[in-house]
Amino acid sequence: MGPSASATAPTGTGATTVPAPAGARLPADVERRLREAVDTAWRANKVPGVRVDVNVPGRGAWGYAVGAADLRTKKPIAPDDRVRIASITKTFTGTAVLQLVRDGRLSLDDPLDAYVSWPNGGNITVRQLLNMTAGIYSYTDDPAWLKRYTEHPDAPFRTQDALDIARRHAPDFAPGKGVRYSDTNYVLLGDIVEKVGRKPLAQWMRDEITGPLGLAATTYPTDSTVPAPFASGYTAAADGRMVDTTRSNPAYAAGAGAMLSNLVDLRVWARELATGSKLLTPELQRERLRLVPIATEPVRVAYGLGIGSFNGWLGHNGTILGYNTAMFHDPESRATVVVEMNRSFATLDEDHATELFLRIAQIIAPKS
Repeated sequence: MGPSASATAPTGTGATTVPAPAGARLPADVERRLREAVDTAWRANKVPGVRVDVNVPGRGAWGYAVGAADLRTKKPIAPDDRVRIASITKTFTGTAVLQLVRDGRLSLDDPLDAYVSWPNGGNITVRQLLNMTAGIYSYTDDPAWLKRYTEHPDAPFRTQDALDIARRHAPDFAPGKGVRYSDTNYVLLGDIVEKVGRKPLAQWMRDEITGPLGLAATTYPTDSTVPAPFASGYTAAADGRMVDTTRSNPAYAAGAGAMLSNLVDLRVWARELATGSKLLTPELQRERLRLVPIATEPVRVAYGLGIGSFNGWLGHNGTILGYNTAMFHDPESRATVVVEMNRSFATLDEDHATELFLRIAQIIAPKS
């Protein structure tokens, strides 16, 4: 659900350039290259709709949409359309944990079994859950879970079911002896937030994060519906037809990937996440950005406390049934890029939103 030949585009859709707020436009040649990158990704990956937002302080801003939010009505995809943001949820869950640390209600060095009974939980710390070094098996790697989710995304499921699946598998490695992305970690962290914060995770997000920041479209849902306006999510069937997979039980993803948002809110959140200017102390923001390397080629990837780094850009990506998103901020140029696609692909590891983000990043702020 996260870090991790030319085709005919869907018919009946069009492209619109939508200037993002910030005043000045980017240079015409830069906008042309950006538009070509988005159009190529839209066609090559047969995505119903793509929405991109680029903001570079001091240079300009650019917004662009191509395709449809709904293949039936041909409604163009728009910046205020809600989408499932999948593993970008981890940035909110991680922030909630750090807020509890800020308030002295838990410590990053606390053992997992202080809050949740878990095999070897006395040797797994909250920090290791956050930065993917705990070694706990990711329940989303379980073939039976994947079959159940993809065939019946709106079926009954509990977050406890996800933990039960993970318990049945051996750890990937001893705590602190490796790094591997695990959705189970953030289901556990969501459970910790509810126990220590003494309120449901949805309420914590609303009261302590999205409310103070004015992120009105960003929510932790409690049922399978998506409030309007929204972009419908699609998945290709075996015969190539696009199947509407908008409805999905949020418990399948929980604190690892259940949330909804839109491009307008993610533009604000990407910067806040990378800077920690309003919700965390400077010390805790530095802790958040203590990155553990994951890969160096072809992209430099590292993971902090609920935040990823791709070639030095800070943020997160997400894949879930029907949707693929990426949201990143560059501390050097102060540029922010958000990409939304309303389609998932052959596997939940297939991530074309991040591929497009990386192309955009090379155009607006190339790094060696």
